[in-house]
Amino acid sequence: MNRTRTLVLAALAVVVALAATLVWRLVERRPAAAHAAASLPRFTGTAPAAHVPAPKPIVIAELKPPCWGCPEAATWPVRYQTDLDLLAPLGDGAGNAALWLKDFSKPSGARLAEGEAEMARRTERPDGSVLPPDDPLLKEAEPWADQATMQFYPGVWKMTGFSTPIPNLLVAITIARSWVGRARLHPDAPESLEDCRRAIRWGRLLRQEDVTLIQDLIGNACIRSGAQGIYEIAARRGDAPLMLAAAMALGEHAPQRFRMAEFATKMSVFGKDGFHATDDLLSEILKVSKSDPNRRFRLEAITQLALVRLSGSRSQRRTAASALDELAATPDAVVAAQVRWALQYDSRELSQLFK
Repeated sequence: MNRTRTLVLAALAVVVALAATLVWRLVERRPAAAHAAASLPRFTGTAPAAHVPAPKPIVIAELKPPCWGCPEAATWPVRYQTDLDLLAPLGDGAGNAALWLKDFSKPSGARLAEGEAEMARRTERPDGSVLPPDDPLLKEAEPWADQATMQFYPGVWKMTGFSTPIPNLLVAITIARSWVGRARLHPDAPESLEDCRRAIRWGRLLRQEDVTLIQDLIGNACIRSGAQGIYEIAARRGDAPLMLAAAMALGEHAPQRFRMAEFATKMSVFGKDGFHATDDLLSEILKVSKSDPNRRFRLEAITQLALVRLSGSRSQRRTAASALDELAATPDAVVAAQVRWALQYDSRELSQLFK
């Protein structure tokens, strides 16, 4: 048991390092003004009452660890194949958790200063920086993790390509880690498992929209943190079925991270030496933009088409423009908004991209 736990923790340490690398890859490609959220009024409502169902019963004989290294995995969406309802089903609250979280966004969220003060109160723990267990923000966030929806686009923010606003993801992941950190302080308390489940629900909500790579990345990290906490508590209590279900979820975190890193690396048409899109790369971008099961991948591919439309060869430019015209007819409002941005993106904006 101790050896298994040590191996899991060692593997997770590697994944954390990979996560930091991927975050850098995603952020460093963006212009300095990217993710500048517009100033919006503070949300003054409260989270609607919600019911969170009990996790599904775990039947060991029915658990099938997914093989992310098998050929069939190449067609899977980059999502958990393990049913996360075994660990932490979503609540049924009718509120939109994005309305609450958006107030902490940079640079002009209505509660940005408050959020930064909260981050200054974090303490370092072996599993990361966390808030004190009795911090008011954790209590305030709890009912929002019980909602069924977290939707930023297009209700809160519009899609604007490289400058699409994003929530304050440092606040988001700190909340999840702090719930798990609180559970670790009192692992035998009845509410410890609920804190870990709450972190998983929070991560599932962050991933729900499937719009930006970096928000999905942070949502996945929240799920990992909660699943790790559940694994530890289940091991302590001798709950083998729960421990196995949590271990399966943990085992899926790294493959998804690798797939994200692979995509972020191979899809970029600009590198240190400037524009480098080959016809083969453009063909791959076209395929992703039209049919990939991951919407965030499609949206990222559309931003690359915007660059090809301006910087590619004459043939590449025609191909990119034609593909964008075709994609404009999509019924998906978020994708359609990204396409409209891509068709309007101009050379002046491009010149500012890597300054």
